[in-house]
Amino acid sequence: MRKIWAIAYKELYTTFTDRNLILIMIATPLVLATIIGTAFSGFLGGGGSDVPIRDIPLAVVNLDAGAAIGDGRVNHGQTFGDLLAPANPDAPSDDALHELTNAVELNDPATARAGVDSGQFAGAIIIPLDFSRSVTYSQDRREIQPTAIEVYASSASPVSASIIRSLAEGIGYQIATGNIAVAATIEPLVARAQSDPIFGLQFGAASAAGEFNPDFGAAFDPAYSPLQIEQQTVTGEAASFNPLVSFGSALTIFFMTFTALGGANSLLEEKRAWTLQRLLSSPTPRTTILLGKMVGTFVTCVVQVLLLFVALTLVGSVISGEFQIIWGTNFPAILLVILAVSAAASGRGILVTALGRTPEKGNMIGGLISIVMGVLGGAFFSIDAIPALIPISRLTPNYWGLNAFTKLSQNQSDIGLNLLVLIAIGAVMFLIGMFIFNRRLEA
Repeated sequence: MRKIWAIAYKELYTTFTDRNLILIMIATPLVLATIIGTAFSGFLGGGGSDVPIRDIPLAVVNLDAGAAIGDGRVNHGQTFGDLLAPANPDAPSDDALHELTNAVELNDPATARAGVDSGQFAGAIIIPLDFSRSVTYSQDRREIQPTAIEVYASSASPVSASIIRSLAEGIGYQIATGNIAVAATIEPLVARAQSDPIFGLQFGAASAAGEFNPDFGAAFDPAYSPLQIEQQTVTGEAASFNPLVSFGSALTIFFMTFTALGGANSLLEEKRAWTLQRLLSSPTPRTTILLGKMVGTFVTCVVQVLLLFVALTLVGSVISGEFQIIWGTNFPAILLVILAVSAAASGRGILVTALGRTPEKGNMIGGLISIVMGVLGGAFFSIDAIPALIPISRLTPNYWGLNAFTKLSQNQSDIGLNLLVLIAIGAVMFLIGMFIFNRRLEA
């Protein structure tokens, strides 16, 4: 155990006495995260934290076949298009719903879904064929049945998707409520007419003469606009989004992978200088040497992340104008995630070192792997914007680390799976790397 710590101490001393390494490890990710975070905040523009939401690109597809009511027909599905998509988009309108969405009506659900997948629309509302028939009350059909409106939204625009879902629910519920109101009005009258012959004659005569003509238009006519939208300034405790939570976490993990790669790749430098061979000729097991290297790399990564945690917290507080701890206040959980992410990076560093026969090949392979995993892990842009890459991103420790830090910043504690995956990745990569490295030393 003493030899492991001796090797680890040597790695730590070498790393933290190199100004160039300190610059890459601490200053570079901090500066980049600060620039990006400031650009996405109101610090420079002075615009505050209010973000106006309007002109959400939306597709409305009405497949509703309508339903018969007496001698006429109704099509409640068309209500969605009338409310959300103006007949003349270029004409000025004071309708809040027309300002909230930039909706267009389409005829094909597949076209609408493809538009959402390509980013043309933030979401699509698709009205089913039996919508009016299911929710409409009439003398011929006196039972209101449940039905489903499809909301197909993009995971890259979660706020817009939530608004679109709320709009679909609000309009659908209003239509259903109107029909329930009709049923609640007519059914008791019909029941009384059946049980009270005198009232039944009066009710029938009034209906035949047109004297019984209740106005339920407010429940169905789009002109009544059953939905109202008000923009208000929220007072009290605000839940604000700090851009450094995402960009800072992603860049911290991204640059930490290069730190781990450099620490592990020093084995190849020592092999070229014959320092490793002399160490192997001593009564020191190879496992001890590799463990010492990994422990040194691991501790270096932990220290790097801790320093960036403190620095990003200070920068984030300056940007937001109030003290904010970037990853929340659950410090034991934060420490566990830092340890798990560092273990995963250290294990990957050992594996890359084993795959590279020379320091140059190790740097090339490691750099390529780190960049690919950084891209898939969200270091440069949100991977949710490319749905095809989402399953692949789950294979990277960058994703699990960023996801864990984001959860902690939102006061969520369900990070058990994240910790398990990160530790498993680090352990598996270390074991594979140690096996390959031993085989090459014996060759």
